[in-house]
Amino acid sequence: MKSKKRKFFSRFLKTKRIRKHIKKEGWFMCKIAAGTKILCRVNRTLDKGDFSILHQLNWFNMSVHSNSEYARRTWFKERSLAGPIIFTVADGLIHNADNIAEFLAGDGYEIYAYIGVNNMKINSPVMFGDTLRAEAEVVELRPTKNQERFLFVYKNRAYNQRDQQVIEYQTTMMVTKKE
Repeated sequence: MKSKKRKFFSRFLKTKRIRKHIKKEGWFMCKIAAGTKILCRVNRTLDKGDFSILHQLNWFNMSVHSNSEYARRTWFKERSLAGPIIFTVADGLIHNADNIAEFLAGDGYEIYAYIGVNNMKINSPVMFGDTLRAEAEVVELRPTKNQERFLFVYKNRAYNQRDQQVIEYQTTMMVTKKE
């Protein structure tokens, strides 16, 4: 009888997507639900000055990104923003004004460390005058072996003014429960 109850309970937790984990103090219930959207507060139009500064700071001085004459002969017909810089701008947009930090603080968490980025895909080029906006979606919040720390995973997508997705990636951050 106990085995049947255990199987049912296990299936129930999986089907309802209720994330429970045992901690020292008892059960941990994840209040931050997978699929929750986090919208960025600002959009950013990138001009020639932004392109120049961002490429110089990141040392992306390849001709396709820094030489207008060379870029005219490419299929873009003008300089484009380098992929890693698209990531920098997209991540900056979603973290602008501590957007992610405030979202986590609403449930009593604070950012402890930026762990990494996975599954980055650049879907469309970013050109002069493009206006970017970002949108994050919660993937999961789960405890680590250290009972005071959790892994917060979210997927970030950035779009241009034509609603074309320009980049998508998944970020993992370590967070702690505020005391």
